[in-house]
Amino acid sequence: AKNRGELSAALAQALEYDAKVLVEEFIEGQEVEVAVLGNENPFASICGEIDSGADFYDYQAKYISNCSTLYIPARIPDEVAENVREKAVQVYKAMGCRGLSRVDFFVTEKEHRVILNEINTLPGFTSISMYPKLWENAGTPYSELLEKLIDCAFTRED
Repeated sequence: AKNRGELSAALAQALEYDAKVLVEEFIEGQEVEVAVLGNENPFASICGEIDSGADFYDYQAKYISNCSTLYIPARIPDEVAENVREKAVQVYKAMGCRGLSRVDFFVTEKEHRVILNEINTLPGFTSISMYPKLWENAGTPYSELLEKLIDCAFTRED
């Protein structure tokens, strides 16, 4: 919503489907994603960025209209990327994750503030999925990534 009228209309529409509605603040910046791999000693891939090419990165933008663009590595300064990677591992550990997850952040345009968006504990592995693409661009091919994930499944420690 870009104004109070649109917000009111959107809330009314959402309330047709449920009694609870989540409203999020608009964050002007980039969506940056990091693949994390491991058990007790997880490590993070390089950062990737999704430019939705639309107002929202919804089903239409992701799968149908082909308007989104991926940038690997993300178009952020190196020190910001390192901060994002560190925070991804912190979130992963705090949530008690094992094996794999993708951690998504927003990086604000002006201050480069890093804001957690979500953690995806079962990220996709399709031809357009970020998780394997991030590792591939970090130098870990798909087959090697699968071997590492299998190793994680059979070990308690990295």
